[in-house]
Amino acid sequence: MYKKLALLMLVMLVALVFTVGGGVQAGEIIYVDDIREDVITKEVLVRTADNVIVLVDTSGSLAAINKTYKKPYYELEIDALTTGFGRLPDLGYNVGVYRFTPWEVLYPMQKFDAAGVAAALKKLPAEPAGKTPLVKSLNELETVLKGLSGKTFVYIFSDGGYDSTAGTTSPGDKTAALAKNHDVCFQVIDYAVQERDRKTVSDMSRANMCSRAIPFDSYVTQPYYGIGPLFYTKWDTEVVTTSETKVAGYKVDNILFDLNKSDPTATGQEALTKVGKFLVDNPSAYTVLFGYTDDTGKPEYNMELSRRRAEAVADYLSKNFNLGADRVVALWYGAENPIASNDTDEGRAKNRRVEISIGGL
Repeated sequence: MYKKLALLMLVMLVALVFTVGGGVQAGEIIYVDDIREDVITKEVLVRTADNVIVLVDTSGSLAAINKTYKKPYYELEIDALTTGFGRLPDLGYNVGVYRFTPWEVLYPMQKFDAAGVAAALKKLPAEPAGKTPLVKSLNELETVLKGLSGKTFVYIFSDGGYDSTAGTTSPGDKTAALAKNHDVCFQVIDYAVQERDRKTVSDMSRANMCSRAIPFDSYVTQPYYGIGPLFYTKWDTEVVTTSETKVAGYKVDNILFDLNKSDPTATGQEALTKVGKFLVDNPSAYTVLFGYTDDTGKPEYNMELSRRRAEAVADYLSKNFNLGADRVVALWYGAENPIASNDTDEGRAKNRRVEISIGGL
């Protein structure tokens, strides 16, 4: 009887640790005892995009060998796309896949079907070749965007090179115009080498505050760069029978921010220091950062502020603990996903946050 009572008390104690708001202090390593099952995590995925468009580069420049993986960029691009679409949850997205060198419809805009997209990717040429009519293809993209409603994420693979004889408009000017006229965010998968080409990629990725450039190697290594902006996760956990003690996770309080500020406070830096040390001590672990704001600003400003907050936390961890982009992933969602009422000062203070998730354990 006493043994059963002791086991019951242990299970209740572990369950209390995993309860949201259960008083766990920032930077606490969570240990569980394991017999058969550890912690059962229930995920609730909340969609942040209605449409996903991928523009695939098949130009001759992708025949170059990637120095990190010792494979052609083209092969890595197709592998990453195949893997990424295989991991994309079916949350009701409309998806379109297009070749843009030259423009070709591979999978026209429609409800996402993993098998259909996989079949479409097999239509790509066996070898990369030809020039990059990027601006002309962005004009084609505009015709697709005009027929859509809701928020759209466009993924473009680009080394920044393009055929400039097609007109005077630059790719950066075109993406800026598209962002102004449509609810669209550009995610530019960047493998530029020349300084001029890097500027082109940078210009395209600054179309608005939800747009960004993603280093090609990081995109290949860390799938959250591809699918992370398309949804956020709410977690619910429960614990089952225990025995052998081991590290099951790492609990850290949300990093909170002052009004209109993006620099971590002293308290936030203290918590982040513990996160950084934990990541150093656990080389297989990585962290995903989710930046949010309250709802007092305009949507574009909130998106910018949440981006600055997430990137400030990422910079702190990367610079102080020498963590690469594959181990620190920053995502941002503006005023989405409030955890408290925005009608009170106290609630808004809780919503001005960066949530930290640890994976890879």
